[in-house]
Amino acid sequence: MSEPAQWAAPWTAVVMGAVAALGLGAWAVAATDPPGRLLVGLAALAVLAVTAVGALARPRLQVDDAGLALRGITGTRRWPWEHIDAVRVVRMRRMGLPAAYLEVEARDGAADAEPTDRLLVLGRLELGTDPVDVAESLQRHRARAGRRAAGRPDLEGEHPQDVEDDEHRGDPPDGPETGPRM
Repeated sequence: MSEPAQWAAPWTAVVMGAVAALGLGAWAVAATDPPGRLLVGLAALAVLAVTAVGALARPRLQVDDAGLALRGITGTRRWPWEHIDAVRVVRMRRMGLPAAYLEVEARDGAADAEPTDRLLVLGRLELGTDPVDVAESLQRHRARAGRRAAGRPDLEGEHPQDVEDDEHRGDPPDGPETGPRM
């Protein structure tokens, strides 16, 4: 049985968010022009809302042998590993800076109901660590759960590159392609 793993926003970021919300709130109260007061007040409320999610939704993401749990303000949603279709890291540039996001494709619903697809997207700030490391841990837990379901014992010393992705099962390995060149 493997240890559960969990990730949450770092407390330093939560405290900095609270300080920023208080500063913006004080600025909104001290502002003399009504449009400025409104805009800064809305910014203070937005920063306060994000800070509240970081403080109250802890741990944000948790995995164990049973599946994956995502915690929010209203509660925790759980998905068993059988309902997790894909785990991947998406890299992109945001405002000119490289960014990585963890994407998890999950299905909601019971066996007798029509499943609802969900795309969970979590960034570095929500996880408190690099999304690549979180994806590797999720893949390891998912692979262990699959081996247990198939009746195979856990393998000691497994590596993330040994974990086979379901969507690539049966695909030939990458290599030189055969056929005529155009």
